[in-house]
Amino acid sequence: MNPEELKEGAEHAHEKGEKSIGLTMAVVAVLLAITTLLSHRSHTEEILLQGKASDRWNFYQAKHIRAYEFGVSAEMATLLPNGRETAVRYFKKSVEEECGAPVEKGCSSPLLKDSPVLQQLASELGSGGKKGNEKVSDTSAEPKESHAPETHQASEEHAKSGKEGATKEGAGKIQESARELEHERDLTQHRADYYDGSELFLEVSIVLCSISLLAEDKLYWKLSFISTILGIAVAVWGILLK
Repeated sequence: MNPEELKEGAEHAHEKGEKSIGLTMAVVAVLLAITTLLSHRSHTEEILLQGKASDRWNFYQAKHIRAYEFGVSAEMATLLPNGRETAVRYFKKSVEEECGAPVEKGCSSPLLKDSPVLQQLASELGSGGKKGNEKVSDTSAEPKESHAPETHQASEEHAKSGKEGATKEGAGKIQESARELEHERDLTQHRADYYDGSELFLEVSIVLCSISLLAEDKLYWKLSFISTILGIAVAVWGILLK
């Protein structure tokens, strides 16, 4: 119902001496405007959250794919002559893409579980990869003293770069944030549905007041209080929704 129709209804009520009905229509109109504003803002926020969640999922997929590719490269490098240093570097890159920097506890390359080669490499690096089903907890740890000098140097360079560089998100953290955004989007969607329902009840109240004026029967005006209370209750429920 537009403002012109509400104004006409109020004037009609004033002419018939039904000021109480006109006042009721004015109050309900204010409540309707508030719930309409809340509904529009919630729907807009829902769209924005969906866009953010999609961006995070795309970022997660890119990081996860890179982690997988670095893991494959590390596997292949271990089969090459004098390729151990390259394998270590690729393996650390794989873990960094998947787990971030500093590396999350209990996280490792996505290939570690199914790759005996990478499991052996992680075990030699002293990263906790003793069993096939265990993940690397920290690939920035220094290798054992029995390793080749070039491996020890590569590990020190990686640790140094990790300290100097900024914190880096891994695929795991990005996935968690994407799920949180999706949960927030769903909550906003439910809240908007409540606001839409509140709008419906308040519009019914205004219609009942109009019918009361036209029919000159206050029964419809009294019924409008029921729909108004329901509209307010639904809107408040949406605001308190968690």
